[in-house]
Amino acid sequence: MHGEVTCSRHPVDGSCALCARPRHRGEPGWSPFTATTTRCPTCAAQAVDDPGEARRHIPAVRAEMAALGIRLDQRVRVTLVEPDALVTGSRGLCLGRTLKRTWIDTSVTDVLGIEIARGLTGTHFGATVAHEMGHAWLAQRGAPPLPHRLEEGVCELFSGAWLKRRRTAFAAELRQAALDNPDEVYGAGYRLVRGAVVVHGITAVLDALCRRGRLP
Repeated sequence: MHGEVTCSRHPVDGSCALCARPRHRGEPGWSPFTATTTRCPTCAAQAVDDPGEARRHIPAVRAEMAALGIRLDQRVRVTLVEPDALVTGSRGLCLGRTLKRTWIDTSVTDVLGIEIARGLTGTHFGATVAHEMGHAWLAQRGAPPLPHRLEEGVCELFSGAWLKRRRTAFAAELRQAALDNPDEVYGAGYRLVRGAVVVHGITAVLDALCRRGRLP
């Protein structure tokens, strides 16, 4: 994804968890990402590893999402956590999550915060924040409970829109990988929602989801 060239004849020992670059056996400079995955030197060099770096990235992500018409009514705190803290189930690598609380008596959902994996590249970090902002935006708009595929599809749409504005080859590769993702929730959901946007427009799609919990 970084445009790097690797030799297919060298024995491979895994790949980068973030960019999928193959790791040649014995190649130095690689570092752990989770307990079972590693990160290539290029991704490590671009890592958002501490709160100060995160704070430098977040205002730009919020501004670009606002330019797309996605604004949160209430600010949501974004914190970095160790990637292993986000690993749940068998779906694969998880880079972020939105913490929410729904009150049973009113069905109102409060957004408590957003957690992002420490050590992502700036591009991965921004795309993940944009995705999690989608969950927060739906909650703050009072959207009814959505099928998992639809909610993740909307959030992948937001992430893809942010990546498209980056206008870099790496961002374009990440966006295409999300579109091609075979996952039945994230990939299929992204393609489903994006297809509805092509036909009906983004405003009609988001309005239908927030009002009726389904696509137009």
